[in-house]
Amino acid sequence: MSWRGRPNPTNVESMSEKNKDREKRLVQQQFPVSSVLLPVFFLFLHQIVLNIMAYLRIFFYARSSGLAGDDLSRVFSRPEIFNEYLLASDAQNYGSIWAMIILIPLYLVYLFFRRRRDPDIFRLRKQSFSTYAESAALIIGTLGLTQLWMTFLLLFQEADNFVGRALRDYLKQAEMLTSAESELWIQIIALVILIPIAEELLFRGIIQGELSLRFSRTTTIIISSLIFALFHFDLIQGSYVLFAGIILALAYELSDNILVPIFMHMIFNLIGGGVLQRILDLDERGSSILVLILLAFIPFAISILIIWFRREKNKRGSGFYGFENNGGDIR
Repeated sequence: MSWRGRPNPTNVESMSEKNKDREKRLVQQQFPVSSVLLPVFFLFLHQIVLNIMAYLRIFFYARSSGLAGDDLSRVFSRPEIFNEYLLASDAQNYGSIWAMIILIPLYLVYLFFRRRRDPDIFRLRKQSFSTYAESAALIIGTLGLTQLWMTFLLLFQEADNFVGRALRDYLKQAEMLTSAESELWIQIIALVILIPIAEELLFRGIIQGELSLRFSRTTTIIISSLIFALFHFDLIQGSYVLFAGIILALAYELSDNILVPIFMHMIFNLIGGGVLQRILDLDERGSSILVLILLAFIPFAISILIIWFRREKNKRGSGFYGFENNGGDIR
């Protein structure tokens, strides 16, 4: 069934009953401690595994370079040496690949296990090509919005205040971490493929899924987006990641399919992480044209959001929940 098609009366009745059951559960169900502790546990697990894998990459790289004993210890005890090996070993990308290979199966096992008790915890409603096309335009427009936000923040680059110092620290760190030319295929696997899958399973699947069982849609989107932004542990990065987090959370709520925000996250990292620029070998002029394209997508993104909300309103009015039902729910 397309978004514009009329819902089958039988489906309307069943989906309406499902919505009533969900609203009733939101009112009656007590808030279990596990709904807080388990997401928090997975947040800590994600960060711990990521850090351990990065340190292991640096360790093995230093060992392969011939370091041992005190020389090897100095790599981890002296910041300037540590940063040197962090860049030379490409620990961020290699560590991310190792970490995501461990974490993704764990997240999937947990989500499918939780799904047996609460089907709404992990959603995989089928969507058509048009859904993904609109999602792509929406996230590209979001990238344009982040460009505008960063342009505004750069006005404070020389300011002697909290924002100015935070911005200078962020730019210095970003320059340091991108100065080493990692292998392109490693960057694609880590940044464009595995990280979006793992983070969406964690933030949209586990965290947003648990929140959606206990809170309203608006509250769920706000809380999960804030957690997503805070998780990046940097004021400047977190500020523009918040835009993406809200859009990704909205996409999951409105599409009922985790694959939609995963796809959008991949596009965000492809362009925002500079991978597309490397693939196309863009010079400064090419990068400026790319920025203009991102800015041009902002009105398209706003239009898509308006269309999505209108469709959702119409379907709620008809008792039909979700974007589309091509062949039924996978649940």
